[in-house]
Amino acid sequence: MALTPDLPALAASTVWSGVPQPLRAAVEAAAGPVLDVVEAAAGRTARLRLSLDVPGCRLFLKATPLSHRHAPTLDTEARLAPAVRSLAPRLLHHGAASGWRWLLFEHVPGRSADLSLGSADRDAAARALRRLATLLAPAAATLRVEDRWAHLGAGLDLGMLAGDRLVHTDLNEGNILVQDDGRAVLLDWACPARGAGWLSAGFLLAQLIDAGTPAADAEAWARRALPGWAAAPTDAVDTFVTVLTRRRAEQAATCPPARRAEREGQLRSVMIWRRFRTRT
Repeated sequence: MALTPDLPALAASTVWSGVPQPLRAAVEAAAGPVLDVVEAAAGRTARLRLSLDVPGCRLFLKATPLSHRHAPTLDTEARLAPAVRSLAPRLLHHGAASGWRWLLFEHVPGRSADLSLGSADRDAAARALRRLATLLAPAAATLRVEDRWAHLGAGLDLGMLAGDRLVHTDLNEGNILVQDDGRAVLLDWACPARGAGWLSAGFLLAQLIDAGTPAADAEAWARRALPGWAAAPTDAVDTFVTVLTRRRAEQAATCPPARRAEREGQLRSVMIWRRFRTRT
């Protein structure tokens, strides 16, 4: 939300006063009085996403009702936060108040990554993924990739995707924040998993192809920029692309009408990737 220049206090107070009072009280008890508020782009796993100015700093608040189906993902983020301190904004406070689950992070200035062909942001993302590939999955990452996709694995050996590394399964432009110094941080650890160390690179490549990069160019770039991807067994990568195609087909068939065009576009791009791998 762009604050009206001549009425910033009114605009901020209107946003903050719309937050349930017990949630406001819990956040201010942890961080101090809220002086200004800016709404962030709506997320899919948090009902509230607000940048908060408090004395001496800016913070970022995520909150969602405990009754919402995505509320457990905020618990997951809180448990995972210590393991991703080097890759993600630090979690400073968290709690529950009057039926809401909330997380309060340090505010990291930056912009969503540009994953289009030729963008330098792709190299920033690759540097972050090289660090991620070294991290063992902590106890908070309880979901194994091969189990998550078990219902889609007919005829496939999903054991090829198994491993002990932490995997970010929701990499997209909005979840990769590029700072002014060119470093990237990874946001929204709502659905972490454990699996092979090259899998996060696979999820990134799917996004590059979604953004219009030809599959051949995306894979050539990944072989140069991501050693884990370059070393991944060919049949394991083929399995990943096949099961991702099945997953996107499932999403396109079951998503709300408002997301149908987006999901169908993602399905078309991963089908192009699968055809490319079948031919090569």
